[in-house]
Amino acid sequence: MIKKRNLDNALIQWIMNVTGLGPGIGEIKYLVPAASSTSQYRTQLQKNDTDDADMFTTLTAAENALVAYRNDIVLALPGAYDEALEINWDKANSHILGLSGRNTLGDYYEPGVVIYTDTSAAEFVLDVTAPNAQFHNIAIQNAGNSATNYAAVRVNIYATYWKNCSFMGQMAATTAATAVCGALYIHTNGHTPIFEDCMIGQDVWSIRSGANGGVIRFSGSQPNDGQFIRCTIKSISNTGTCALVAVATGTGIGRGWEFKNCIFSNFSSTPTQMNQVFYGPSTAAWWPIYLHHCSAYGFDRWTDETSYRVFGTMPIADDGGGLEISLDQTVAGGG
Repeated sequence: MIKKRNLDNALIQWIMNVTGLGPGIGEIKYLVPAASSTSQYRTQLQKNDTDDADMFTTLTAAENALVAYRNDIVLALPGAYDEALEINWDKANSHILGLSGRNTLGDYYEPGVVIYTDTSAAEFVLDVTAPNAQFHNIAIQNAGNSATNYAAVRVNIYATYWKNCSFMGQMAATTAATAVCGALYIHTNGHTPIFEDCMIGQDVWSIRSGANGGVIRFSGSQPNDGQFIRCTIKSISNTGTCALVAVATGTGIGRGWEFKNCIFSNFSSTPTQMNQVFYGPSTAAWWPIYLHHCSAYGFDRWTDETSYRVFGTMPIADDGGGLEISLDQTVAGGG
């Protein structure tokens, strides 16, 4: 049986470097497909004396085997893992690392490491309530066709970290037409997440048409201080009122949200310019959002709101220069 103390030192060092946890890593579990002509990972692990009890074919089962507050880690081998029900990722200081490299842009038909659902039973594929959890090199996709298949992920806890991950939702006709569906939800307790080098949304599945919906949706009350770094937020829509980031109701965004070196993009076959990147109802008291070196394509404006909601450092034709200015009702551009 392989336990952490028996692992190859090179693997331990790699995990330490990727996660930044140093020697504090806990036990290791494996997410691995059944052995087949196109997947020899289980056979190889068995040859290396990995215990069958530490290998799981669904992320639900692997997550259930973790222990909170121990820095336990799931190592996910390449494959498409079909989850029948929503996964409540609730073990504090637990993590998952995909082992198919850094490219997570494919869907579940062409997987690296893809965690997905194609049933109507899962509002989210991952509902994250585990503080200080890390997610690396995985794709999460909600391909269900119900108006309650809300998104791939909901973050509802503080201090999560996402690196080289992709989030896809609205992959079927019903979800694409439903404004409250998207790819990523940030809820009330979703404070201080960091999304780095991630792709949020997709532009090859069903065409979005829900007015004032967002690929990213702030669904709760005042989550604070999140960062999106070098992320791409994308969509496919011919409906001008579709946005990319939506504030639901109330004070859906707290203070300190930053987008750094991000690209916002909508593909339209019509073609149609979308009205705005950021949507929030006038009754929602959302706090300002800060953009640094960001670009938007396929949109008339960053936001139609006139109450100083979105600020940025990008040069624009009307004003020139790179100092922070209000981007309310200004033409998207620069970066």
